[in-house]
Parts: sequence; structure tokens; C-alpha cells
Amino acid sequence: MKMSTNATALAAWAQDLRWNLLRSRLKRGRVLLILFLAMLVFPGLARSETIAPYQKRIHAVTTMVVGIISYARWPTEPNPIRLCVTAPVQYAEGLFDPVLLMAPRPIKTLRIDLDSPQLGTSCDVVYLGEVNAVQKQEFIHQITDHSILSISEKDEECAAGSAFCLQIGNDQAGFKVNLDALARSGVRVHPNVLQLARKQVPPL
Repeated sequence: MKMSTNATALAAWAQDLRWNLLRSRLKRGRVLLILFLAMLVFPGLARSETIAPYQKRIHAVTTMVVGIISYARWPTEPNPIRLCVTAPVQYAEGLFDPVLLMAPRPIKTLRIDLDSPQLGTSCDVVYLGEVNAVQKQEFIHQITDHSILSISEKDEECAAGSAFCLQIGNDQAGFKVNLDALARSGVRVHPNVLQLARKQVPPL
């Protein structure tokens, strides 16, 4: 009788152990499923931390370019403002966000080839990527006598070419101004634009 009781107790204990193990696995599975779904809904959680600085630079460049444009005035106000991206670029992704078309001064971003005649006739702002010396001279020739605000992504010296030259680094974006190029552009930019270069870009 005692052996029967012990056997029954042992069987019950084994059954409880199996259920506890099963419940533990189910809970662990639910946690993994929730994490997986979270990464699908919020892709940033699945990305490597090394990508974060690149995304921050895109955000910084977008904020800076839109800020510069907000201080610009053309002889005839364009609606929308046509922002043309040309030449190889690294940080222009955010400039193609459709939300810019819903801004108080809507911005429509286009991708145009560097040698296209449309660069001088279909753009109010040009975001210029990496170019060599010859291409830079050709670009200057194309936009001369047109009211076009030019912003370079890669021109640290800013001695010739674009009116504004972005200075990108440490997840932030500043700029230099080429006053001669700005005067030739025919676009008026309020001096308060210089405050942008002193401000920290707001976080994502």
C-alpha cells in the first residue's frame, strides 16, 4: 500500500514537472515571438548599432537643408520649391520624404543627371553630390543666370561653386557660405540662416 502511494506521488510529481517545463517553454517562446514582432514593426531594433550614425547624419542633413531653404527667397516665389539632387550623394535620402510636400512652403525633390539641361531650368535648389573640378565648372556654367540656390554635400573648402557647403561629421551637419556664389545666384537668404550652423540638430 505504501509503495502504491509513493508511486502515485512520484507520477504526480513527474506530471507537474512536465507541465512546468512546458509552461516555461511556452513563456520563452512568447517572449521571442514578441521580440520578433517588435523588430518587424520597429525595424530599427533589428539594425546594427553601426548603422545609427549614418541614419543620424541623414537626419542632420535633411534638417539643415530644409532649414537653409526656409530662409531663402526667390524673385518669384516657387510653389512647390523644386529641389534637385544631382551627382553621387551619401546623405540625401531624407530629402525625398513626401512629408516635405506638406510643409508650409512645399518642397518637391527630384533626381536629375548632372549633365541634364533641366538642371538650369527645372530647379530652384540644387543639392550637389561629389564632383571633380571639371564637373564643378560645368555645373557653375549650367546654373549661371538662373535663380538657383546651390548646396554642396562634399566641398569642404567652399571656395567656388555652391553657395552653401555642408560640413558633415559626428552625427551633425553645419555649413560654410560662399558669399560670391550666393550673390550670383539671385536668391536672397536672410542673415539669420547663420544661426542654423550654431544649433545642434534635434535628435531623431
